[in-house]
Amino acid sequence: MVRTRLLLLGAGLFLVLLTLLRVVEVEGEGQRTLFFLPAFAEGRVEFVNSVTGKPVLLEFHISWRFQGFRAYTDLETEAYYTGGTYPWNQALAQERRRELLYCSEAGLALRLGGRWFRVEGGCFRVRLLFPP
Repeated sequence: MVRTRLLLLGAGLFLVLLTLLRVVEVEGEGQRTLFFLPAFAEGRVEFVNSVTGKPVLLEFHISWRFQGFRAYTDLETEAYYTGGTYPWNQALAQERRRELLYCSEAGLALRLGGRWFRVEGGCFRVRLLFPP
């Protein structure tokens, strides 16, 4: 009886941990990194738009998906991405993705939780492996 209770308690704690952790894979520059993040960790992508030459910052959080995106840049660069036809941040806020792909000729920086990744003239692919 005690052993059954301990097993159930252990299984319950394991499930709680699984709901509080995210498993993320980052691929870039021929390297692949797997790591854990706490639920609702924050992420950001920083790069310079190669056409306008202006910096772009994308912020998001990780719950069950990559979501809650928000972009920060100048009006000219925002118009480059939207054609000036829609509010960029309203559209980004609706995004919910399991995978992200960012490429830049000039290089970019990615931060997930407290970890930074950088790539020059290449791409990052970020996948949320768990939860499914």
